[in-house]
Amino acid sequence: MISRNNLSQKFQTLMDELSSKVSENRVVAKEKLGDFIEHGLPPVQSEAVIATLNGILGDYLVQRDSRLKQEMAIRDQQQTLSLEADTLSQQLPECNDRIVVCVHGWCMNDVQWKRKDHDHGRSLAKYGYTPIYLRYNTGLHISANGEEFALMLEQLIAAWPCKVKELVIIGHSMGGLVTRSACYYAQLHELSWLSTLRTFITLGTPHNGAPLAQLACWIDNRVAEAPYLKMLTKLSEFRSSGTKDLSRGFVRHGDWDLGEGDAHTVLARPLLPQGVVCCAVATCLGQNPNDENNLKLGDGLVPVSSALGESTAEQRALNYPEENKWVGVGINHLDLLTHPQVTGKVEQWVLSNSAENHDELT
Repeated sequence: MISRNNLSQKFQTLMDELSSKVSENRVVAKEKLGDFIEHGLPPVQSEAVIATLNGILGDYLVQRDSRLKQEMAIRDQQQTLSLEADTLSQQLPECNDRIVVCVHGWCMNDVQWKRKDHDHGRSLAKYGYTPIYLRYNTGLHISANGEEFALMLEQLIAAWPCKVKELVIIGHSMGGLVTRSACYYAQLHELSWLSTLRTFITLGTPHNGAPLAQLACWIDNRVAEAPYLKMLTKLSEFRSSGTKDLSRGFVRHGDWDLGEGDAHTVLARPLLPQGVVCCAVATCLGQNPNDENNLKLGDGLVPVSSALGESTAEQRALNYPEENKWVGVGINHLDLLTHPQVTGKVEQWVLSNSAENHDELT
């Protein structure tokens, strides 16, 4: 059994060596870090640790075929759901014809939707929605996750035990970008689930990207919370494909193919899916929503203008309707998962647009 002190000492020695190598050869430095993660860490890790490692180095873990790589799956937080109809009906014997899909953010997983005894998906179950959750490797390109999510969701809905009447998707942080990407590829591949999507809500999603300095701070905070990772204080020097996409708000393959210096694809970014009620929640840490500095800092990771998809010098606005935008104060990035005001807005938007209410009106 490796003691935590010995592990920290080994890692500190490694990081001292890597620090001198990063500027010389980032590939070599990453290879050494990968070896340590693969063979130096204890064989069993918590889901939170695995999610954090995948956010930071997930693309590299896939290249190595690592034991710690996180595969995409649709789950109910207890089990991975089958895409075969017979098996799925056994897994979900009491499912409803209305589904809410929760798509987690960067360095997180499906289980982490539950915080402080609250879960946005489960909170909608009392209104007749069956909550399900996407798990994915947040270190991979957002567009790669988006296209795979789109194809997987098509299979799931085809196998659903009853005909799906309504689909709702809630995306936290990167999860909103992955969902926007999924909508883009659903349209490109002419997938049928997009016509069932009624409401799409993003919570603190960096549609215009997130500042790299704040992303680095977020990495440091995430690893500091995880046992066996709190000594990884210099991981912000290594950026996964997903991290790079998150910093720019890229949602299509062509965005990152053209490189970070090319603004042409960004100018032509896909807008919100048509025929879907799209809503955006943004928050700031300060109490004054009219203070420019508060708006720029946003929730500590995502500026308010980015979470609302407003226009910039390089990007056209996503054009959320005014009634579908909400800005909260005194709420940080993780509080978006639990804050009662956020919960109230999510439920208000979903229920006012629900298929059941529309059926009653017609």
